[in-house]
Amino acid sequence: MAEEMPGLVYYMPCPKSPHGCDVSPDGKYIVASGKLAATIPVFSFDKMLKAIESKAIEGEVSGIPVLKYDEVLAGEVQQTGLGPLHTEFDDKGFAYTSFFVSSEIVKWDVEKRVVVDRAPTYYSIGHLCVPGGDSRKPSGKYVIALNKITKDRYLPTGPELTQSAQLFDISGEKMTLLLDFPTIGEPHYAQAIAADKIVKNSKKFFTIEENNNPFAAKSEAEAKVVRKGNRVDVYMIAIRSHLNPDNIEGIKLGDEVYFHVTNLEQDWDVPHGFAIKGANNSELLIMPGETATLKWVPARTGMFPFYCTDFCSALHQEMQGYARVSPASANVPLTFSGGATAQ
Repeated sequence: MAEEMPGLVYYMPCPKSPHGCDVSPDGKYIVASGKLAATIPVFSFDKMLKAIESKAIEGEVSGIPVLKYDEVLAGEVQQTGLGPLHTEFDDKGFAYTSFFVSSEIVKWDVEKRVVVDRAPTYYSIGHLCVPGGDSRKPSGKYVIALNKITKDRYLPTGPELTQSAQLFDISGEKMTLLLDFPTIGEPHYAQAIAADKIVKNSKKFFTIEENNNPFAAKSEAEAKVVRKGNRVDVYMIAIRSHLNPDNIEGIKLGDEVYFHVTNLEQDWDVPHGFAIKGANNSELLIMPGETATLKWVPARTGMFPFYCTDFCSALHQEMQGYARVSPASANVPLTFSGGATAQ
């Protein structure tokens, strides 16, 4: 394969047992982390291109050329730590590398390639995150340590503990620990951005008048059940604290039933859920003002409960109903809710 596409891929040597590979915000440097290395090699993107152009190659692996180490190297960061894994960057020309074995974050100058600070982490840091650190415009305020081991940081809960994270202030010369908190799992290449970039674009609810879903029921009066051959469409509304229709009869074995559920709430943080017993697909989670559809093919006759799956109010348990499935040969009319005859 390599012979068929010469010049597509090149290797750069990295001591020893390389793990993370991160690019500086200006695109000038490629920082590699060798888990067993005592130094951090910093490669130059420009030197790499020149090495490719001048064919500064010292061998190949599986047909892929290996560039000469000295020809692509910008420099090495010495006296760092043990077990370097990943590197993030701030907006002041500094890099922050996690060290798994020595459990620390090491801050170093990208251009001078010298260590300027180090802070212990508890314990065995893996990834780390500077808000915007993988972009061209990183923030210079915080770094988050994502630690693999917790041990004595929180109350013991058994043989396995939650992972831990630590928030550091990096706005000054020295890193300062601000917060120590548990996390679920160890996020890999976690990303963070300033809250104000999200808040101004967040949607509190979807205006029901602007819901253009063809299966939307925008009021109680529009709730209905429609049969077309063996397809049954249920136009359902959800609002605190009931579903409508909430009692459906006349569905037959062999029918394909589509529940189109519209959340009529026009309030923030009031989603509704929907599930029906016997469905083989996931439940729905419907945001205020939205419509979502769940397909259900009953596998047997009987009574099947459906219900809201997201707690919404003190009367949450009232948000339920039943669908009755009759044999395919039955002549049970399709009716819903208070006994209305379906279309």
